[in-house]
Amino acid sequence: MSIQDQVERYIVTHHAPDLANESIPRDYDLIGNGVIDSLALLELVEWVQNTWSINITDVQLSPDDFRTVEAIEHFVLTHSADALVTD
Repeated sequence: MSIQDQVERYIVTHHAPDLANESIPRDYDLIGNGVIDSLALLELVEWVQNTWSINITDVQLSPDDFRTVEAIEHFVLTHSADALVTD
């Protein structure tokens, strides 16, 4: 499963069940459109850390890195040695 697919599945399952039958556009602003709020952002960051074995420090943490599916995918590819591992 691709990073994009995993991120979309997580977002739909945990934060946007009304989007279950749709694909989330890669550039859809999850924060600006209210899909991800501040608490959900922290949950998303924790999920990314656990899923791809990334240690995210406060210095690295920027909401813009988690604003879109595309940004999350780029963050994972940039910070994880496990990013190329698929299930």
